[in-house]
Amino acid sequence: MMHSILDFNQKINLKNVNFYFIPLIFAILFIVPFSVDAAEDGIIIVISNDGDSKITHNLKTQSTVSITTIQTISEDISNILAVDKNGIILDTTLQGNNIQIATLGATTVQLSYDSSIATNNSGIWKVTYASDEQTTIVLPELANIVSVNNIPLDMFDDMLVMPSGDISLSFTIREIVAQDFTVDADGVTHTVQIMTGSQIDSFDYSSDMISFSVNDNIPVLVIIPNSLFSGNFDTILNEKSIPHQNYFQDGQTSWLRIEPQNSGMITIKNSPIIPTTSSTGNQNNDEGGGCLIATAAYGSELSPQVQLLREIRDNQLLNTEAGSAFMNTFNDVYYSFSPYIADIERENPLFKEAVKISLTPMLSSLSIMENAESESEVISLGLSVIALNLGMYLAVPAIVIIGIKKRF
Repeated sequence: MMHSILDFNQKINLKNVNFYFIPLIFAILFIVPFSVDAAEDGIIIVISNDGDSKITHNLKTQSTVSITTIQTISEDISNILAVDKNGIILDTTLQGNNIQIATLGATTVQLSYDSSIATNNSGIWKVTYASDEQTTIVLPELANIVSVNNIPLDMFDDMLVMPSGDISLSFTIREIVAQDFTVDADGVTHTVQIMTGSQIDSFDYSSDMISFSVNDNIPVLVIIPNSLFSGNFDTILNEKSIPHQNYFQDGQTSWLRIEPQNSGMITIKNSPIIPTTSSTGNQNNDEGGGCLIATAAYGSELSPQVQLLREIRDNQLLNTEAGSAFMNTFNDVYYSFSPYIADIERENPLFKEAVKISLTPMLSSLSIMENAESESEVISLGLSVIALNLGMYLAVPAIVIIGIKKRF
């Protein structure tokens, strides 16, 4: 009898628990904040030339979790920043080598901080840290690995993918050296400067090109005097064309940045700009015929304004029949007087500035042509640009002049 009464009371209590405590259980699970460890989606360590290390944790968290705890790879950290996928900054708290993040339901969190995991001793950098997760280390661009205590999972360029555990890595950074090479052309001595961390084994010059060998795939900056080469440049690595960046150009020098994919012979060919008109009056645009007036006004054919004109010509106008026909007619007229205007600009700075000011409205209106992708769009937008420029350069001044005459 006592046993049955006890069983009955237990059933009653169990029912009460189910009825009264289920809401409380849900409140604990989904409302009351608690802390869990997030799943690491990758740790990236970027080391600068100065040894400064930026660590980034990419985290996957649960939407039902309000606080996430992350273990750092080092205790000496600073500049902690946590953001969700929308860039909203989240609150963080540092406790030893753990960071608590108030995720507030975010499912993707990026945590970053600075850490002093790299030390320098007699020119050799040593990186030490511990991680429970796989890490990707991005070394400085000119780094040479000296030693590593574990076999990388993957390795390419200046990047290593390391397994979890205690990691120790040593490397050195090659010094960027500027080397001057003397070139004699037409009785005039010129100096070509090459800046790189790679070793240059040879240098040669001919009438329209310079060549030099590099023993590594390290970026190269070549400074060429305009008195030696002027115009466009073609860059070649081991007889194959490679891209280059027109890093800087002024009235005296052109700076070319080249990123070779491997070692070998780099050749820089000069393609001079020669404004000539064929028997049909069509300028040879494929070989660099440019806008002489704009080039003289802005000081370089590499200026953004001249680049805009060239891109519209090559990408929009010359790719359509209507645009090509317009360019043929335009070149007949334009190259009949533009060389003389360009010469005056070079000789008269005030006139050059006046031309630059007068070109600004036209360049702004021509940017509309970048949206032209078909024959019909080239025609319609082209006519709109012509009408707009006629209005700006003829109608508006005429209205102003007439208005002034009426008042006086």
